[in-house]
Amino acid sequence: MTNQTGTTTAAVNVRTGPGTQHARITALLPKTPLEVLGEQGDWLQIKTGSLEGFVHRKFVLLASQGVNEGFLRSQIDPPSPPPSDTTTTAPPRTTATPSPGALGADIPLTPPDDQKLPVNPKAPLLERLCAITWNKFGGLLTALSQELKVDPAVAVAVLAVESGGRGFGPDGRMLIRFENQVFFDRWGKFHPDRYPQHFQFNPDKRWTNHKWRPTPDGPWQPTDKDDFHGDQGREWAVFGFARTLDDTAAKSSISMGGPQIMGFNHASLGFESVQQMFDAFAANERNQIIGFFDFVQGPGMTSRRVLALQDKDFETFASMYNGPGQAAKYGGLIRTVFDTFHTLKPA
Repeated sequence: MTNQTGTTTAAVNVRTGPGTQHARITALLPKTPLEVLGEQGDWLQIKTGSLEGFVHRKFVLLASQGVNEGFLRSQIDPPSPPPSDTTTTAPPRTTATPSPGALGADIPLTPPDDQKLPVNPKAPLLERLCAITWNKFGGLLTALSQELKVDPAVAVAVLAVESGGRGFGPDGRMLIRFENQVFFDRWGKFHPDRYPQHFQFNPDKRWTNHKWRPTPDGPWQPTDKDDFHGDQGREWAVFGFARTLDDTAAKSSISMGGPQIMGFNHASLGFESVQQMFDAFAANERNQIIGFFDFVQGPGMTSRRVLALQDKDFETFASMYNGPGQAAKYGGLIRTVFDTFHTLKPA
């Protein structure tokens, strides 16, 4: 890692050796530029001005890691200028000229035919999902992964694990998962008398034992399993009912499309409202893929999710993406698909 430069991401101690057992020399302020002379485990040997010492690498953003500021969606599909005459019907949407360095709107969704992977029907499920996901989205995944300086295999892995590489079900509706506990946080706690008449969840493991019923005196659904997840008809039924109570809270309480991003994260993807995110994700899988990368990056240059993927720290990424409850499980699945992709498609 020699001959690299970087900047500190927070106030960080400089020590005489690679570890907290070594004496502290001084502290560097955030955004201090430095040169990397070498590395020892999790510690970087650095130089800034005449000062040399060791800092923990977690507090340094290397030049090879930094990404551009701003959401990728605005580079791919820049907003149109407002109509000049507001007294008439707005003209059809026109495509604005991308700014220099913008990605452009013509990135192919699929990879070139000679880069597609064979799908072996007898292979393990994750291997098949890995190949299917790449063959559907590899062109766009490659372009956007380059922007975030991550291996496209990580995006393949997340999409394969979250939704089997699909954004829509056989009936043409977007894949969703309605979370009872989130709807409680968004609506139920403000309606303590009505919410328990229609929704249940395990208070100790809030993501489990989800049931619902459309009438206060009806049977809890489903009656044949612990919760209604795993069946899109059931997901859309409870979501549709929740929308009659509060449309915004209901849309904020679902994970959407191929990347299965929760609606309450809409601002982290650059959407002004959850309705705007829902409409974009419900329109096509291309919007879902772009939304995934915008969620991973955020509007800044030092997203912890990006850094985790650059370091291939899939458990940390999973804890930020799905929450800490099952981070080890999801991190392990992402690692498995990541390794499978590189077996199928050697560098």
